[in-house]
Formats: sequence, structure tokens, C-alpha cells
Amino acid sequence: MRRHCNSRRNSVSPAQDEVIVNPTERVVNTRTNRRTVKNIHPTEVENVNRTIIRNEHYYPVSNSEVNETVVRDYDCGSDVNSPNCRRRTSPANNSNRRNCGCKKRGWM
Repeated sequence: MRRHCNSRRNSVSPAQDEVIVNPTERVVNTRTNRRTVKNIHPTEVENVNRTIIRNEHYYPVSNSEVNETVVRDYDCGSDVNSPNCRRRTSPANNSNRRNCGCKKRGWM
């Protein structure tokens, strides 16, 4: 509202004027621009051909029997009622023992 200088009704001395400053009003004008962004998400499909090999292991067992005969020769002297037996050590027995790889033992 404007005041006219010639108006006496509304005259107020400048020393008595009250000034009120209000906060600034902000007016926002928004312009919208539209853009299209194409997002490409490639997919690779890998087809796997799998072969599974099953290895089966068998362990057949066969049994065999071996009959073993051990011959020990003793010299017991001439008296059958009172024998004095000693193990016979003949050249034939010693040669067999060497060829078979057997160890000589005192109790044999």
C-alpha cells in the first residue's frame, strides 16, 4: 500500500516506523528433460556335457593247499632199548639245505 504525502490521516513520522523483514520465499521452477538409457545385460549360456565313469575294482581270492613233508634223519646207534639219537648230517642233507635258501637252526 502506498502512502501519499498529502494524506494527513495516515501520516506517521519516520522515526516511529516499524520494519519487519520476513524470510525469503523461494520459488523453484523445475524443468524436466527425459532421456532413455539402454542397459544391456548379456548372458552366456554354457552347456556342459558330463560323463561319469564308475571304476569298479574286484579282488578275487583263490585258496590253495600245500602238503609239506619234513624228513629228519637221526642216527640212534645199535641198541634199540637204549637209543642215543643224534641228528644225521649227511652230505645229501647239507647240499639240499644250501640250495633251498634255508637257514641252519640248532633245533632242526
